[in-house]
Order: sequence, then structure tokens, then C-alpha cells
Amino acid sequence: MKALSSTREEIYLGGFPILLRKCNTFLQFLLNKVFLILNAPWVIPVIILIRLIRPWYLIRFGTFRNERIGHFTPEAGHHYARRAVSSSHGIDFYWLPKGQSCNLFFDKLVRRNFIVSPWVYYVYQWNSRLPLSAPHCLPSSTTDSRDIEGVLEKSPEMFPFLPTEDLAAQEWLKKQGWKQGEPYICLLVRDSSYLATDPLHNKTNWEYHNYRDSDIATYVEASEWLANQGVWVLRMGKVMAKPIPTNHPRVIDYAFHPDKSDFLDIWLFAHCNLCISTSSGPDMVSDIYRRPLLFINCLSPLSNLVSWSNAIQVPKHLVWKETGRYLTLAEHLQNSWSYTEQYEQAGIEIINLSSHEILLAVQEAWLTIEGKWVESDNNTQRQERFWEIFRSHPDFHQHHGWVHPKCRLGDNWLKQMGDDFLSY
Repeated sequence: MKALSSTREEIYLGGFPILLRKCNTFLQFLLNKVFLILNAPWVIPVIILIRLIRPWYLIRFGTFRNERIGHFTPEAGHHYARRAVSSSHGIDFYWLPKGQSCNLFFDKLVRRNFIVSPWVYYVYQWNSRLPLSAPHCLPSSTTDSRDIEGVLEKSPEMFPFLPTEDLAAQEWLKKQGWKQGEPYICLLVRDSSYLATDPLHNKTNWEYHNYRDSDIATYVEASEWLANQGVWVLRMGKVMAKPIPTNHPRVIDYAFHPDKSDFLDIWLFAHCNLCISTSSGPDMVSDIYRRPLLFINCLSPLSNLVSWSNAIQVPKHLVWKETGRYLTLAEHLQNSWSYTEQYEQAGIEIINLSSHEILLAVQEAWLTIEGKWVESDNNTQRQERFWEIFRSHPDFHQHHGWVHPKCRLGDNWLKQMGDDFLSY
């Protein structure tokens, strides 16, 4: 993985801007330590008190990674759902890192529904440094992005929107031609533009994630098919490389729309009839609001599929360069890489799905929602075989717990891969 990207100015100045950023980071680190020590006189007595009253009343502290929507939404959503189904007596307090929220409206939703305050940071930090801290620590960011317990499905609700917010979003849809009750889907096709240009992330070279990108043009056939079924297609994205090349009146390129906003980013994903995504962060908004998902032309990899949701997965093709043979499922699971270079070094070629393959997957997902998709007996057996092999993988229980009954690989894709794919 490469560290910081270099601009022309940095080259001309001998790396001085990089040095300056490192100095600023170090100074911020020192200031945080100073303030932590200065707050100790009142924080430590508070921590002793919450330890003493724990048998009767549990007080806990936590935070969320708010710089990436793919972490912020599931972490906060899981905490909300867990609280909704919990019967424990106590209260939770949160702090959020300053100046790095990836979505200001979701930040507002979190603050509206949790107790969030800057002072919690000092209690959170000192609590973790003192003995007997575990009962007072909320689940950390590293363990809370995957819903292993299936708590989202158990929760009766998710972050509510205000009536005025619902009305504002519906009015925006009506301006595009949408009528009350008509279905719409969110289409999210990842490219590298957002991470490369967003101020929160453009200090890092993200090229190692390029294997996850897709060409929006290959989604036109599927988008127009949906539109011809009376479905509105909203092409989503905060910063995208190029518009979707279609003039169909029911396909709205929201990513380039002048009314695009943090509020609509969240509301639209939260209310869509289907989220079609290449697995790229914002789709987790649809996930926590329990919307059906189609992960298509993605490479997350297969071992990390979203097993806790009503989700169909249709991944990119992986082929051994030396023989031209498609990887089997077992080989997919053995080669679960996170970097483009790792696939290259393993001798694996990544092949994007064709427009026709994307169309077939979208048709399958939409007909499933309408209750019109009929799975053949052979495909039922293939799905069972898939889960048998998948569950036998040594890392399965590390990433998967409760499995949604509607989670599956795409039927068409699985049939296309043939019996060899499901052989050991």
C-alpha cells in the first residue's frame, strides 16, 4: 500500500508539504495528550463512580468512524438497532471526531438519536486506560461493521426521518417526474473519483482499490430495462468520473444533479425499492434501513459477502492468467485479497461483467422483488452446495454469524459458472 500521494508542488518543494502535514499531525497529537492530562482531575472520579454504580446502572462510552460512509452508517445503525432490542438498564454516551464527517446529514441523524458530546472523548480515553474498563466500552469500530448477530433484522425501526424531511425528499422526486407510489432504485457504480478528490481522503493514494471500479456505460442496458418496466433509476454518487450515457427520462443522473445534497444522499438510499451497487460504502445506508440489495460486478471479495441481508451477490470474474480457467469457489475463498497488486502477484486476472450479464442479474433481482422469479431445481441445489462449501471455510465464522434466508449468489451467474465452480 502506498502512503501519501505526491503532487507537482510537493516534488518542487522537496516534500515540504508532506513534512508540514506530519508536523501538524504531531502537534495535534501533543495537544490531545495535554488536554487529556488537564481533564484527568474531574474524569477519573467520574470513572470511579460509574464503576461503583455498575451493578445497578450501566454507563458506557463509544464513538464511530465518521470519515467514511461505509463505516459510519453500519456502525451507528447497528448501535441503534442493538439499543432498540435491548432490555438492559443504562445509558450510552458518544463522541465524534471533529471536522471529518463524510455526511453532515447523517451526522445530524446520529446526534439527534444518541447522546453525543465532546466531553465524552476524555472519559472514553481515560476509561480505556484504567482497570475494569470492558463493561463500559461500547463495541469498537473494527468489530461493528458486520452484523454477525443479525440485530438489524430484529430491530423494529431505524433512525427516523422528520415528516418535513420526508415531504422535502418526495417533493424533489416529484420534480423529476416521479409520482407517489412509483418504485425507484438507487444505482451506485464505483469509480476512483471520490477518494481521489475528496479533502478527507485525497492525501492517500487509493490506486490499490482500483480493482473495485466499474464502467457506468455497462449499466445502461440494465438501467433502461428497469425504466421500461416503470421503475425510476437514480444513478447515485457524491463525486463520479462521468455521467451515465443515456437520455431515458426515467434514468436520473443524481450524481451530476444540481440539487444533490447530503440529506438526499441518505434519504434516497434509505427508501429505495432496491439498491444496486458495486459495493461502495453508501449502499450500507440501504442495508441498515433493510432495503433489498444487489451487489453486482463487485469484488469485495466473496468471503466478505453481506450475509446478514436480503442481498444477491454477482461478483466479477476471476481467471487464472496462465490457464484461462475460472477460479472455483474454494479458490475464491483462498484468494481473498484487498489490493490490486495482490491479485496480479497471484496470477489472477479480474474481468468485469458484460452489459448483458449485468442486465440478467438486474432482471433477476427485480423479478425477485416482484415475486415473479422462479428458481429451477438445479439452481436450488447449486445454492445449497455454495453454502455447504462456504460454511466449511476456516474463516467463515470470523466474518459470518446469522445468515439472512434470502442471501444468495445470483442464479444466472451461478448457472453460468457451471459445476466446476462448486468443486473442491
